[in-house]
Formats: sequence, structure tokens, C-alpha cells
Amino acid sequence: MNDTLKNIVEGHLLRGQILLDAKEDLRGNYLRIIIDSEKNITLNDTASLTKALRDSTEIDSMYPNGYRLEVSTPGLDNSLKLPFQYKKNINRSLTVSYLENKIEKKIKGKLVNVYERNIELISSSKSIILDYEQIVDAKVNVSFK
Repeated sequence: MNDTLKNIVEGHLLRGQILLDAKEDLRGNYLRIIIDSEKNITLNDTASLTKALRDSTEIDSMYPNGYRLEVSTPGLDNSLKLPFQYKKNINRSLTVSYLENKIEKKIKGKLVNVYERNIELISSSKSIILDYEQIVDAKVNVSFK
């Protein structure tokens, strides 16, 4: 993540919004900004940030030949990274890769609790507690029931 771009974007975020990623493809002058929040991010939220960034003279000076801008929230294929993202997915099925004794393991289970330092999954009727530091990757399993 480009620090200059990160600082510009963070200066335009509303209270409670968090910048998860800011990618730039210099060949096409394409910027992709991913934000999230404990509360749901609305279409109006992303549109407001898009407008604020488009009106930003700092970004205009970084890309004098123009740029394309996309502001969105993490998609279903994005990994959970922060505790509040886990909280928003309580009672959903997750696939989690984690380290146990330096060996990477994978588990699929229902997220039932989120704590300050760890999460609790139910898998095969067993409760499993994983510390955030153990988690390598965690994704929500999409279900169309």
C-alpha cells in the first residue's frame, strides 16, 4: 500500500471507517480502495468517499494524466482480518487456516463467539478456540440456502 495514497484516503474517511487496502496500478492509473467499518458500509458511504477523493487536489497532483477510481467494501472472497469483521459474521460458516505447533491446519466451522483475543468455532460438534495470532487466513463460506 502506497503510504502517500494511504494518508490521503485516511484523511477522507468518516469516523469508524477503516482503510483495509489501497492498490494502484500505475500502468492504467487505476486506484482501488477497500474500506470497512463495524457498522455496515452503505452505497452512499462509498459514493461520498469517491466524490471526496475525486475532489482531492492531492490525488490529482499524483496522477496529472488522470486516473480511474473504485471505492468498495471487502467482497465475499476477501479474508477476515480484524476482530470487528469476525463479529459481523457470527453464526456464519468459516474456513480458517491456522497454525498449531508451527504446522498449518485448516478447519471449517460455524463462528459462534468473538472475543478480544480469539474466536470460537463449532466444528463436528466440538468447540475450537483460535487466537487471532494463530489465524493465517479466514474466509466466510458462501451459502445459497
